[in-house]
Amino acid sequence: MTENLQVALAIEEAVQSGRQTVLATVVKVKGSAYRREGAKMVIDEQGGTCGMISGGCLEPEVVQMAEDVIAKGTAMNKQYALDEDVVWGLGLGCPGTVDLYLEPVVLEDTKPYAPLGAWLICMKEKKAGVLGTVLNAEMEEERGRIFVPEEGPLAGSLGAYMFDEWFVKIARRKLEEQAPKSETKLFTLPDGEEVEIFIDVHVPSIELMIFGAGHDAIPLANISRALGWKTTVIDPRPAYNDEGRFPEANRILVHPSSFHEEVSIGRRTYVVVMNHHLERDQETLKFVLPSDTPYVGVLGPRSRQIRMLEAIEKEGTIFSPLCMERMYSPVGLDIGAVSPEEIAISIVAEILSVRNGHNGGFLQGKEAIHQPALHACRMNK
Repeated sequence: MTENLQVALAIEEAVQSGRQTVLATVVKVKGSAYRREGAKMVIDEQGGTCGMISGGCLEPEVVQMAEDVIAKGTAMNKQYALDEDVVWGLGLGCPGTVDLYLEPVVLEDTKPYAPLGAWLICMKEKKAGVLGTVLNAEMEEERGRIFVPEEGPLAGSLGAYMFDEWFVKIARRKLEEQAPKSETKLFTLPDGEEVEIFIDVHVPSIELMIFGAGHDAIPLANISRALGWKTTVIDPRPAYNDEGRFPEANRILVHPSSFHEEVSIGRRTYVVVMNHHLERDQETLKFVLPSDTPYVGVLGPRSRQIRMLEAIEKEGTIFSPLCMERMYSPVGLDIGAVSPEEIAISIVAEILSVRNGHNGGFLQGKEAIHQPALHACRMNK
């Protein structure tokens, strides 16, 4: 279960149980920080919590601040300045500032027609959407809020049409990205006043689609599930593609000839081809490369990939340059992986680097840990 889903369920349970509840969100980070924008923590009136907004040092104080928010019934903005002497996270001094937004959550806020309620439903249904919140309003009633789903109607308003139009454009653009980031942006009014609006983006977890149910697919599926990814294993052999080998995974027993009828690949579906069967791999490539997937990892040496592509071309199928850019073969980051478990780790790491726009190299020597590469290189080309 993803952290956002845990938070959504915690809010729902606390509010429906009648406990007064506060949602704390990281809305701005400058410099180094353990958590980034969009990290959340739920605190109820009994001091119960769910989620993390730091590595552990801020949580106790945030619980105390939540008591004030509950008592006053109004939202609060709070900034923390960290320096080299502050031990935060895993024993690391992380210089920077972190801005938090703490808000009381009542039953009405969680109704489907309310922006926050629509956002909670979005997370529970594993859909994508963007929640916008005015942070610097002087009056509580001026704290406008809007929710923009990937599909469906808008909910709420930031308080003015010009705000909403501007926000919807940003939200739509972010929803087109593979790994959109939450952030706070300034909207400047005609009179020069600046309004801070937090753009909180939620996209469903990666779907990992594994073609092939061999022994080495088991640790890959296990790691995928541990990360909260939707995991699908596709193999026509019942003796291999069974529940005992792939618990909690979606299993599709289908021959390549029926892929178009039985298998659906979306733009957030990441594919790994590891049938250990040359002809099945070739048929799989003919299906997955022209799809909407951003990533096709192919197990095996580069010479095998060339052999398959040449055979496919002789059959009359030539992939476009865009299709070929999606292929990562040999699959995985170069970490010297040998065992099936190590290979699975290298594959998952490569998928994350591709999704996040990073190169997958060492962090040592980097000034900004979370900064994507300007031009993410292709590790396997």
